Formats: sequence, structure tokens, C-alpha cells
Amino acid sequence: MRLVISWLRDFVDVTASPQEIADTLGLRGFEVASVEALPEHPSHPGKPEAVIDFEVTANRPDCLSVMGLAREVATAFQIPWAPTHVTMGAAIATGLSDRIKISIEDEQLGPRYTGMVADLTDAATP
Repeated sequence: MRLVISWLRDFVDVTASPQEIADTLGLRGFEVASVEALPEHPSHPGKPEAVIDFEVTANRPDCLSVMGLAREVATAFQIPWAPTHVTMGAAIATGLSDRIKISIEDEQLGPRYTGMVADLTDAATP
């Protein structure tokens, strides 16, 4: 699992260096394959940017995403985990939609199912 530090900082305000993050998670059982330095990211000026390549074991599928590793970093450094940027403060509408149709064919096998339609914007990623 390759973790971009600027993406991690979108979820948790960690002030540690990328190497300190790698070392701390290494002590928690995550094998660190590499730490690759990158140019500073404009959204986090003054904070070093890097990509940490972790080997995530089969017993930790919760850490196969940026959010999962952010949660682990938050507990390791005893800082708040704040995934609030995911909705950017906007309310998520609920109810029926004409953009998606869901039908349950066998209520014994699955009595309930939910779905969501998201409006996406094509943009470059860091």
C-alpha cells in the first residue's frame, strides 16, 4: 500500500516527518518497504512530502486505504482522526433517485440494500 503523505494529512493533522510516520507504523507491525521523498505539496506548505510503501498483512485489510492508514496514524500519534473533508461539509441527500434503480429479488437472502449516486469532477491528482 503506497501512502502519499499529503493525502494522509487530509484526514489527520500529523506533524511528524514521513520517516517518523514510517518508523512509528513499523513498530506497530507494518513492514515499510520504502520512503520516497517528493517535492513539497502546495496544500501543505512547509511540511515534507513523501510516499511511504507499506506491506499490509492479510490480517489488516482495514489499512488497505488512505482512510484506514490515517486512522492507524491517528491512534499511534494520539491525535484526532477527522475524515470530515470527504463530504466537504455538504449534506448528503437521501431518498429516491431517478438516476439509480435498486430492486430486491429475494428478501430472505438480502432484506435491505442501499446505493448512492455521486457527482464526480474530473481533476488531476497529486
